Amino acid sequence: LSAAIYLCLARIVVVYGEHLSRFRPRTYTIIFCGCDLLSLVLQAAGGGIASGANPFSQTQLGINVMLAGLSVQVASLALFASFCAEFAFRLYRSPSSWSTEHAGLYQSKLFKAYLCGLAAALLTIFIRSAFRVAELSGGFHGPLANNQISFMILEGGMIIIATSCLTILHPGVCFEGYWSAANFHFRSNKGENIEMEDAE
Repeated sequence: LSAAIYLCLARIVVVYGEHLSRFRPRTYTIIFCGCDLLSLVLQAAGGGIASGANPFSQTQLGINVMLAGLSVQVASLALFASFCAEFAFRLYRSPSSWSTEHAGLYQSKLFKAYLCGLAAALLTIFIRSAFRVAELSGGFHGPLANNQISFMILEGGMIIIATSCLTILHPGVCFEGYWSAANFHFRSNKGENIEMEDAE
């Protein structure tokens, strides 16, 4: 879910204009999807260590590795949110500099609703991840790990909201046919650049 949001920001940057962003669209995707992958690997490794451990020290090691993975996720989500806020501020400060190529898209009510849904999904995933860190900090037998009400609200409830936002306000619908047009490239085509230079 986090990776999906990271990919969406890259397309949003293209829609409003790459010149208004601090980073290129591919940079957001590479950095934050990389953080997501690292987080998943650490959580999987920690879960494997904890599940196969006999002495308490090994179990605690597994929990600590899982906590490291979850902490990476919380940190990357917080950093991503700050970059989103910074990009939004740049848009607010320079409305006359927005790209006119997709003006019909970012002026539509559906796309504005999509941006709100994306922000809500990001917030709820962040809350869920922060709760997981607090939950695991007390171990598998800690008070939060065995509190069903907090688990249902801050774990399941947050993910239900996030998935609902990303499903109801699906980018394939909310981009109104511009999803492919707002695509970005992970690397420039050197052959095309050479041809353009030769033409000049």
